[in-house]
Amino acid sequence: MRKTFQGVNVNVQQLAQSLAEWFRLKGYISQYYGYGNSYIVQAKKEGLLRHLFAADRAFTVKIIGYPNYLDVDIGVANWVKAEDVTEALIGDLILGPLGLLIEGGEGLWNLEIEHETMKEIERLIKSGLVNMNIQQPYYMPQQQYYVPTQQFKVCPNCRFQNPPYARFCSNCGTQLS
Repeated sequence: MRKTFQGVNVNVQQLAQSLAEWFRLKGYISQYYGYGNSYIVQAKKEGLLRHLFAADRAFTVKIIGYPNYLDVDIGVANWVKAEDVTEALIGDLILGPLGLLIEGGEGLWNLEIEHETMKEIERLIKSGLVNMNIQQPYYMPQQQYYVPTQQFKVCPNCRFQNPPYARFCSNCGTQLS
């Protein structure tokens, strides 16, 4: 299941963390990894049947966010080990359909979990709990300085502009009044 949200500014790390915690509260083992604007959240159940049939498979939510845009993809992927996590792995992770997790009646249950997960993501976004505050650049108003127009003593002989404190013309040496 894939969904694109437009017009939202989401803190992707905070969304991944909240989603991992939501899975934990539902009794799953969960983890999340990410780099920059891409995160994955994984969740799996422990148990004998899981161990025998789908030990390395996990519900996986891939989240990619940009300003005013969020892409969420839910599916199944191998459980990622921390030492294998790279930015390329997260970006290129291909998710299979949830039906691959376990055949039969549990496949329907997995689809229900998929819909619940998407509803939780929508709830988190709408609640504002994972929104990123886009800060406008702060501009410091330029302080205005009053620079008085400088008065000069003009030499009567050569018309050279001398500093106001000068007694003699810097150009020709004539005494200034």
